[in-house]
Amino acid sequence: MHKLNKNSCISSETTREDINNKQIGNEQKWAVGLIDGDGHIGIEWSNKEQTKWVPVLKVTLHRYNSRAIYRLKKVLGIGSVNYSKTYITYRVRSKKLWRSVLIPLFDQFNLRSMKYAAVTVVKEALHRAMLNARFVKDPQQIKQLQQSLDRKTDSISLSLSLSLSPIWYDGTSLKTVLDLSWLAGFIEAEGSFYILSSAQHGFAIGQAYDRHIIHAIHSVFNIKSALKNKNNYLMLDTKNAASLYLIAEAVNGRFLGIKSFEFSLWLRTLRKKKTFQTLKAKSIMASIRKRCEK
Repeated sequence: MHKLNKNSCISSETTREDINNKQIGNEQKWAVGLIDGDGHIGIEWSNKEQTKWVPVLKVTLHRYNSRAIYRLKKVLGIGSVNYSKTYITYRVRSKKLWRSVLIPLFDQFNLRSMKYAAVTVVKEALHRAMLNARFVKDPQQIKQLQQSLDRKTDSISLSLSLSLSPIWYDGTSLKTVLDLSWLAGFIEAEGSFYILSSAQHGFAIGQAYDRHIIHAIHSVFNIKSALKNKNNYLMLDTKNAASLYLIAEAVNGRFLGIKSFEFSLWLRTLRKKKTFQTLKAKSIMASIRKRCEK
Protein backbone atom coordinates (compact mmCIF):
# COMPACT_ATOMS: atom_id res chain seq x y z
CA MET A 1 0.00 0.00 0.00
CA HIS A 2 1.29 3.46 -0.87
CA LYS A 3 2.11 5.48 2.26
CA LEU A 4 1.51 9.21 2.38
CA ASN A 5 4.08 11.34 4.16
CA LYS A 6 3.17 14.55 5.93
CA ASN A 7 4.57 16.69 3.10
CA SER A 8 2.23 15.11 0.55
CA CYS A 9 -0.91 15.72 2.61
CA ILE A 10 -3.08 18.81 2.79
CA SER A 11 -3.83 19.78 6.35
CA SER A 12 -7.40 19.68 7.59
CA GLU A 13 -7.13 23.43 8.34
CA THR A 14 -6.22 24.20 4.73
CA THR A 15 -8.94 21.92 3.45
CA ARG A 16 -11.55 23.62 5.58
CA GLU A 17 -10.26 27.02 4.51
CA ASP A 18 -10.48 26.08 0.82
CA ILE A 19 -14.00 24.72 1.27
CA ASN A 20 -15.08 27.85 3.15
CA ASN A 21 -13.59 30.14 0.50
CA LYS A 22 -15.32 28.18 -2.25
CA GLN A 23 -18.63 28.36 -0.39
CA ILE A 24 -18.24 32.12 0.10
CA GLY A 25 -17.44 32.49 -3.60
CA ASN A 26 -20.48 30.46 -4.62
CA GLU A 27 -22.73 32.57 -2.39
CA GLN A 28 -21.31 35.75 -3.92
CA LYS A 29 -21.98 34.38 -7.40
CA TRP A 30 -25.54 33.55 -6.30
CA ALA A 31 -25.90 37.13 -5.06
CA VAL A 32 -24.72 38.53 -8.40
CA GLY A 33 -27.19 36.25 -10.21
CA LEU A 34 -30.02 37.48 -7.98
CA ILE A 35 -29.03 41.08 -8.72
CA ASP A 36 -28.88 40.31 -12.45
CA GLY A 37 -32.40 38.93 -12.22
CA ASP A 38 -34.27 41.46 -10.09
CA GLY A 39 -31.82 44.23 -9.28
CA HIS A 40 -31.81 47.91 -10.16
CA ILE A 41 -28.54 49.82 -10.42
CA GLY A 42 -28.32 53.54 -11.03
CA ILE A 43 -27.75 57.07 -9.78
CA GLU A 44 -30.44 58.82 -7.75
CA TRP A 45 -30.90 62.23 -6.22
CA SER A 46 -30.87 62.16 -2.44
CA ASN A 47 -32.57 65.54 -1.90
CA LYS A 48 -35.43 67.50 -3.46
CA GLU A 49 -33.12 70.25 -4.67
CA GLN A 50 -31.20 67.72 -6.79
CA THR A 51 -27.85 68.87 -5.49
CA LYS A 52 -26.86 65.59 -3.84
CA TRP A 53 -26.73 62.15 -5.42
CA VAL A 54 -26.02 58.57 -4.46
CA PRO A 55 -25.26 55.39 -6.38
CA VAL A 56 -27.98 52.85 -5.71
CA LEU A 57 -28.37 49.10 -5.75
CA LYS A 58 -31.91 47.92 -5.16
CA VAL A 59 -33.29 44.37 -5.26
CA THR A 60 -37.04 43.88 -4.85
CA LEU A 61 -38.77 40.52 -4.48
CA HIS A 62 -42.18 39.34 -3.41
CA ARG A 63 -42.46 39.07 0.36
CA TYR A 64 -42.81 35.29 0.16
CA ASN A 65 -39.12 35.20 -0.78
CA SER A 66 -37.90 37.45 2.01
CA ARG A 67 -35.41 34.69 2.83
CA ALA A 68 -33.49 35.49 -0.37
CA ILE A 69 -33.33 39.20 0.47
CA TYR A 70 -31.98 38.58 3.96
CA ARG A 71 -29.51 36.04 2.60
CA LEU A 72 -28.35 38.64 0.06
CA LYS A 73 -27.79 41.13 2.88
CA LYS A 74 -25.84 38.53 4.84
CA VAL A 75 -23.67 37.55 1.86
CA LEU A 76 -22.79 41.15 1.01
CA GLY A 77 -22.55 42.24 4.65
CA ILE A 78 -24.02 45.69 3.92
CA GLY A 79 -27.30 47.39 3.04
CA SER A 80 -30.76 47.81 4.51
CA VAL A 81 -34.06 45.97 4.12
CA ASN A 82 -37.53 47.52 3.88
CA TYR A 83 -41.01 46.04 3.54
CA SER A 84 -44.05 47.22 1.65
CA LYS A 85 -47.43 45.50 1.69
CA THR A 86 -46.45 42.95 -0.96
CA TYR A 87 -42.73 43.34 -1.54
CA ILE A 88 -39.43 43.36 0.29
CA THR A 89 -36.54 45.52 -0.89
CA TYR A 90 -32.81 45.46 -0.25
CA ARG A 91 -30.91 48.73 -0.77
CA VAL A 92 -27.37 50.08 -0.77
CA ARG A 93 -27.14 53.88 -1.19
CA SER A 94 -23.63 54.79 -0.10
CA LYS A 95 -20.65 55.93 -2.17
CA LYS A 96 -18.30 54.45 0.41
CA LEU A 97 -19.96 51.01 0.36
CA TRP A 98 -20.14 51.00 -3.40
CA ARG A 99 -16.41 51.66 -3.59
CA SER A 100 -15.39 49.22 -0.86
CA VAL A 101 -17.83 46.32 -1.44
CA LEU A 102 -19.97 46.42 -4.57
CA ILE A 103 -17.47 47.49 -7.21
CA PRO A 104 -14.90 44.87 -6.09
CA LEU A 105 -17.69 42.27 -6.10
CA PHE A 106 -18.82 43.14 -9.62
CA ASP A 107 -15.21 43.29 -10.82
CA GLN A 108 -14.59 39.77 -9.51
CA PHE A 109 -17.93 38.25 -10.53
CA ASN A 110 -19.25 39.84 -13.71
CA LEU A 111 -22.89 40.74 -14.05
CA ARG A 112 -24.31 38.92 -17.07
CA SER A 113 -27.27 41.21 -17.70
CA MET A 114 -27.36 44.77 -19.01
CA LYS A 115 -26.87 45.90 -15.45
CA TYR A 116 -23.19 45.53 -16.29
CA ALA A 117 -23.53 48.77 -18.28
CA ALA A 118 -25.24 50.46 -15.33
CA VAL A 119 -22.31 49.54 -13.09
CA THR A 120 -19.85 51.10 -15.55
CA VAL A 121 -21.82 54.36 -15.36
CA VAL A 122 -21.84 54.30 -11.54
CA LYS A 123 -18.10 53.59 -11.52
CA GLU A 124 -17.55 56.56 -13.83
CA ALA A 125 -19.59 58.82 -11.56
CA LEU A 126 -17.65 57.73 -8.48
CA HIS A 127 -14.34 58.13 -10.32
CA ARG A 128 -15.19 61.67 -11.42
CA ALA A 129 -16.30 62.54 -7.90
CA MET A 130 -12.92 61.48 -6.53
CA LEU A 131 -11.03 63.54 -9.12
CA ASN A 132 -13.14 66.66 -9.02
CA ALA A 133 -15.00 67.95 -5.96
CA ARG A 134 -17.14 70.19 -8.18
CA PHE A 135 -18.59 67.18 -9.95
CA VAL A 136 -20.31 66.03 -6.75
CA LYS A 137 -22.51 69.15 -6.79
CA ASP A 138 -22.91 69.56 -10.54
CA PRO A 139 -26.48 68.49 -11.36
CA GLN A 140 -25.95 68.83 -15.10
CA GLN A 141 -23.13 66.29 -15.19
CA ILE A 142 -25.12 63.90 -13.03
CA LYS A 143 -28.11 64.22 -15.37
CA GLN A 144 -25.86 63.48 -18.34
CA LEU A 145 -24.65 60.30 -16.66
CA GLN A 146 -28.23 59.31 -15.82
CA GLN A 147 -29.17 59.77 -19.48
CA SER A 148 -26.10 57.75 -20.49
CA LEU A 149 -27.25 54.99 -18.13
CA ASP A 150 -30.71 54.98 -19.70
CA ARG A 151 -29.21 54.69 -23.19
CA LYS A 152 -26.76 51.97 -22.22
CA THR A 153 -29.46 49.76 -20.72
CA ASP A 154 -31.75 50.09 -23.73
CA SER A 155 -31.39 46.70 -25.41
CA ILE A 156 -33.24 47.84 -28.50
CA SER A 157 -31.11 50.86 -29.42
CA LEU A 158 -27.70 49.52 -28.40
CA SER A 159 -25.70 46.53 -29.56
CA LEU A 160 -25.01 43.81 -27.00
CA SER A 161 -21.25 44.25 -27.27
CA LEU A 162 -21.51 47.77 -25.82
CA SER A 163 -23.84 46.98 -22.96
CA LEU A 164 -22.84 43.53 -21.74
CA SER A 165 -19.95 42.08 -19.82
CA PRO A 166 -17.05 41.05 -22.11
CA ILE A 167 -17.53 37.51 -20.76
CA TRP A 168 -20.24 37.04 -23.40
CA TYR A 169 -17.95 37.68 -26.36
CA ASP A 170 -14.36 36.98 -25.22
CA GLY A 171 -14.42 33.34 -26.27
CA THR A 172 -15.63 31.99 -22.92
CA SER A 173 -17.93 28.97 -23.40
CA LEU A 174 -21.61 29.37 -22.63
CA LYS A 175 -21.37 26.69 -19.95
CA THR A 176 -18.74 28.78 -18.17
CA VAL A 177 -20.68 32.01 -18.63
CA LEU A 178 -23.70 30.38 -17.03
CA ASP A 179 -21.86 29.61 -13.81
CA LEU A 180 -24.19 27.35 -11.85
CA SER A 181 -24.19 29.37 -8.62
CA TRP A 182 -24.86 32.53 -10.63
CA LEU A 183 -27.60 30.71 -12.53
CA ALA A 184 -29.24 29.60 -9.28
CA GLY A 185 -29.37 33.23 -8.14
CA PHE A 186 -30.82 34.34 -11.47
CA ILE A 187 -33.46 31.60 -11.33
CA GLU A 188 -34.17 32.52 -7.68
CA ALA A 189 -35.22 35.93 -8.98
CA GLU A 190 -36.79 35.11 -12.34
CA GLY A 191 -37.49 31.39 -12.67
CA SER A 192 -40.37 29.14 -11.70
CA PHE A 193 -40.40 25.42 -10.94
CA TYR A 194 -44.10 24.71 -11.22
CA ILE A 195 -46.59 21.85 -11.05
CA LEU A 196 -49.78 21.78 -13.11
CA SER A 197 -53.15 20.53 -11.93
CA SER A 198 -52.50 17.44 -14.04
CA ALA A 199 -49.46 16.74 -11.80
CA GLN A 200 -47.11 17.54 -14.67
CA HIS A 201 -43.87 19.32 -13.76
CA GLY A 202 -42.43 22.29 -15.61
CA PHE A 203 -39.82 25.02 -15.53
CA ALA A 204 -40.19 28.54 -16.92
CA ILE A 205 -38.05 31.66 -17.05
CA GLY A 206 -38.33 34.81 -19.14
CA GLN A 207 -36.93 38.26 -19.82
CA ALA A 208 -37.96 41.39 -21.67
CA TYR A 209 -34.54 43.03 -22.00
CA ASP A 210 -31.90 40.40 -21.18
CA ARG A 211 -33.11 38.01 -23.81
CA HIS A 212 -29.55 36.81 -24.48
CA ILE A 213 -29.60 35.06 -21.09
CA ILE A 214 -32.74 33.13 -22.00
CA HIS A 215 -31.21 32.13 -25.33
CA ALA A 216 -28.09 30.94 -23.47
CA ILE A 217 -30.06 28.82 -20.99
CA HIS A 218 -32.08 27.36 -23.84
CA SER A 219 -28.89 26.45 -25.69
CA VAL A 220 -26.80 25.12 -22.78
CA PHE A 221 -29.52 22.74 -21.60
CA ASN A 222 -30.43 21.77 -25.17
CA ILE A 223 -34.11 22.43 -24.55
CA LYS A 224 -36.27 21.14 -27.39
CA SER A 225 -39.35 23.32 -26.92
CA ALA A 226 -39.19 26.58 -28.85
CA LEU A 227 -38.80 29.89 -27.07
CA LYS A 228 -41.98 31.96 -26.89
CA ASN A 229 -41.85 35.63 -27.84
CA LYS A 230 -44.89 37.66 -26.86
CA ASN A 231 -45.14 41.43 -26.41
CA ASN A 232 -41.34 41.71 -26.56
CA TYR A 233 -41.00 39.20 -23.69
CA LEU A 234 -38.98 36.07 -24.34
CA MET A 235 -40.08 33.00 -22.40
CA LEU A 236 -38.47 29.60 -21.96
CA ASP A 237 -41.02 27.04 -20.80
CA THR A 238 -40.40 23.31 -20.80
CA LYS A 239 -42.16 20.24 -19.44
CA ASN A 240 -39.79 17.76 -21.06
CA ALA A 241 -38.59 15.36 -18.37
CA ALA A 242 -35.03 15.06 -19.75
CA SER A 243 -34.64 18.84 -19.82
CA LEU A 244 -36.08 19.19 -16.33
CA TYR A 245 -33.62 16.65 -14.93
CA LEU A 246 -30.69 18.44 -16.58
CA ILE A 247 -31.69 21.80 -15.12
CA ALA A 248 -32.43 20.26 -11.72
CA GLU A 249 -29.06 18.53 -11.57
CA ALA A 250 -27.29 21.79 -12.42
CA VAL A 251 -28.84 23.93 -9.70
CA ASN A 252 -29.59 21.35 -7.00
CA GLY A 253 -28.25 22.50 -3.63
CA ARG A 254 -27.47 26.02 -4.84
CA PHE A 255 -30.62 27.97 -3.95
CA LEU A 256 -30.39 30.16 -0.85
CA GLY A 257 -33.90 31.63 -0.70
CA ILE A 258 -37.40 30.15 -0.52
CA LYS A 259 -36.81 28.35 -3.83
CA SER A 260 -34.53 26.00 -1.93
CA PHE A 261 -37.60 24.56 -0.18
CA GLU A 262 -39.90 24.81 -3.22
CA PHE A 263 -37.33 23.18 -5.45
CA SER A 264 -36.81 20.27 -3.05
CA LEU A 265 -40.56 19.52 -3.09
CA TRP A 266 -40.69 19.88 -6.86
CA LEU A 267 -37.65 17.67 -7.45
CA ARG A 268 -38.71 14.95 -5.01
CA THR A 269 -42.09 14.56 -6.70
CA LEU A 270 -40.54 14.78 -10.17
CA ARG A 271 -38.41 11.75 -9.29
CA LYS A 272 -41.14 9.72 -7.58
CA LYS A 273 -43.83 10.38 -10.20
CA LYS A 274 -46.70 9.81 -7.76
CA THR A 275 -49.73 11.94 -8.53
CA PHE A 276 -51.00 12.26 -4.96
CA GLN A 277 -47.63 13.39 -3.58
CA THR A 278 -47.11 15.73 -6.52
CA LEU A 279 -50.44 17.48 -6.04
CA LYS A 280 -49.80 17.72 -2.30
CA ALA A 281 -46.47 19.43 -3.05
CA LYS A 282 -48.27 21.80 -5.42
CA SER A 283 -50.72 22.67 -2.64
CA ILE A 284 -47.93 23.33 -0.14
CA MET A 285 -46.10 25.60 -2.58
CA ALA A 286 -49.29 27.56 -3.25
CA SER A 287 -50.07 27.89 0.45
CA ILE A 288 -46.65 29.42 1.15
CA ARG A 289 -47.25 32.15 -1.38
CA LYS A 290 -50.81 32.76 -0.25
CA ARG A 291 -49.78 33.03 3.40
CA CYS A 292 -47.22 35.69 2.56
CA GLU A 293 -49.74 37.72 0.54
CA LYS A 294 -51.97 38.30 3.58
